[in-house]
Amino acid sequence: MASVPGQELVEAGHAARVLEACGVLLRRIHETATSVLGAGAHDAGKVLVHGDFGPNNLLLDPVSFKVTAVVDWEFAHVGDAVEDLAWCEWIVRMHHAEHHQELDHFFNAYGGAVPAWPVRRAAMLSRCAELEQFCHRGDPNGPGVRQWQARTAETAGWQE
Repeated sequence: MASVPGQELVEAGHAARVLEACGVLLRRIHETATSVLGAGAHDAGKVLVHGDFGPNNLLLDPVSFKVTAVVDWEFAHVGDAVEDLAWCEWIVRMHHAEHHQELDHFFNAYGGAVPAWPVRRAAMLSRCAELEQFCHRGDPNGPGVRQWQARTAETAGWQE
């Protein structure tokens, strides 16, 4: 059976299973060996950050909900785990708002301490600002810039 994009499975009513798979996989990504990240990265609290992690960039087996692929690694870098945790939450809140209550499945499957809401929200706003600047470099004050300004404003108004 062919793999299915995670967002399609969320929209089909499988948010809990997809978000659980996201949490398990993200923990594995964040525990990437120091031989890949470089000496001292884990000691400094740094992890391999996907940079656009969420159901939108996963392919899953629609029966077992096992992740078969992670795509779109162009924003990958060494950084803080909260970047991916917050961005996955942002993806769900922005594109699948009716399923945001299922985020507990994601955080529980990830394990460990979940950063507090103010820290996650700040990471979301920081990423929105980065994407606005990215668009601004390509088309100053173009539609991409305006879109990210609107998304930043919406994100700023979110409550836990």
